[in-house]
Amino acid sequence: MTQNLGGILLIRMTSLGDIILTLPAIRAIRQHFPLHRVTMLTSLEYIDLVSEIPYLDEIITLDRRGKEPAETIRVVRQLRQKKFDLVIDLHGKFRTRLLSGLSGGRQRIGSRRDIYPPNTHAIDDHFQLLSTIGIQANDKSLEFYVTEANQCFAQELLNEKLLLGDQAKVGIFPGARWDYKCWPADRFAEVADRIGKQYNAAILLFGGPAEADLVSQVRDSMQTDPILFDTNLQIGQLAALISFCDQFVSNDTGPTHIAVALGIPTIVLFGATNHLKFGPLDPMHTVIRHGNSLDRSKGNDMMRLITTDEVWKIAEGKLNSLDK
Repeated sequence: MTQNLGGILLIRMTSLGDIILTLPAIRAIRQHFPLHRVTMLTSLEYIDLVSEIPYLDEIITLDRRGKEPAETIRVVRQLRQKKFDLVIDLHGKFRTRLLSGLSGGRQRIGSRRDIYPPNTHAIDDHFQLLSTIGIQANDKSLEFYVTEANQCFAQELLNEKLLLGDQAKVGIFPGARWDYKCWPADRFAEVADRIGKQYNAAILLFGGPAEADLVSQVRDSMQTDPILFDTNLQIGQLAALISFCDQFVSNDTGPTHIAVALGIPTIVLFGATNHLKFGPLDPMHTVIRHGNSLDRSKGNDMMRLITTDEVWKIAEGKLNSLDK
């Protein structure tokens, strides 16, 4: 039996895309400490994602839905019982620094967003943090883990909608957590119509729980009929459906990172967030962004600078390459 040499705690509470961008660092930690027990602390809402990461031995969740401070006390007690040798805070917010400090870990390191160069990628920021404890990481590739159950769920659902043939499938996700990140709904509709008509493609229209109205706006603005999906899908179910897409078009939001990690050719529309820090690294994906401002009050104006013609041309080029 392999001896367990000690415990390591990783902290990353939110959000979907940011957790995905920590995967190269988590993989590097596991490779550097193959005999240690690796635990991750995250928010309960992301358990569906984190539970499938193969480099982790245990997951501890914190339920942020109005249960403070009792929930924090419960989690701190659980952490202190583990007597971690090393705590790595991959988040770098006040809450995670506090949890790291209260964990009782013998050695603690944490992200400091104020010391990283503004235009280095988030993955490089994580690697820089790991270098302080002697972990030299260079594999920036992303991964995403779709369970067999979720894959079967997606296959059955697509089969019900008659979408398991050779017809091209293009995923559209018009939402984002913040309004300033959103491209106008009617422009998503226009691009989706052009893709559908030119390539006889099935348009798979997705949205999150708070985006039902936005999804309806896109659908009502379209001349063709998209395939709509439940806006209450679990993360793993959504990922399984995205994995069947031939192309994905979206704002800078969590499902975009899922598509990128799954290797689906993706067009990402950026506004007042830094594409150099959070955008895809693989050249198979394309970022569209106008302007350099990170002022959120200018985000909507920056998104409107993105035209349907330029998104269409990139989508057309990717689909033509797919045909070849």
